[in-house]
Amino acid sequence: MNGRRLALRSLLAISLLVTPPAFSQVTQIRTPVSFTLSGCTSLPAGVTVQGTGESFVVINSRVDSSTGITYVEENSIVTGKATDSNGASYIFNYHQHLGIQVPPGGFPTTADVADHFNLVGNGQANQVQVHFVARVTITSPTSFTFDFVNVHGDPMTCDPI
Repeated sequence: MNGRRLALRSLLAISLLVTPPAFSQVTQIRTPVSFTLSGCTSLPAGVTVQGTGESFVVINSRVDSSTGITYVEENSIVTGKATDSNGASYIFNYHQHLGIQVPPGGFPTTADVADHFNLVGNGQANQVQVHFVARVTITSPTSFTFDFVNVHGDPMTCDPI
């Protein structure tokens, strides 16, 4: 997942919290997912992977009555099957945990994210495993910083979700 998508997700979460709930709130969302993985540094030249699956997202939010800070925890899991351009079969899984803290004034908002993508199968793209842990600080609707804490593999080219 790239930083721009994370920032947009964070801003979406903030916009959903303009009128925060008085108590905790849970939202569950299921959606189909499809992707094409190409240009990944872990793939042999010319190999692409097409995948389809289902995403399940659980979002928990609550407002701390003593500080007014809104806490949002989002957990996403995507599982499915994929096929590469040579006809080989794979299964994949993706998980993201996103924790957002929104102060009463909206800024600065902080978000901590852990993001993992794994592709396992019988072809040349076997064992594509990438992840990152990052901290995002959003200081305005158009300004943010994205700091990587830990990176494995090349999530910017090899994480298609």
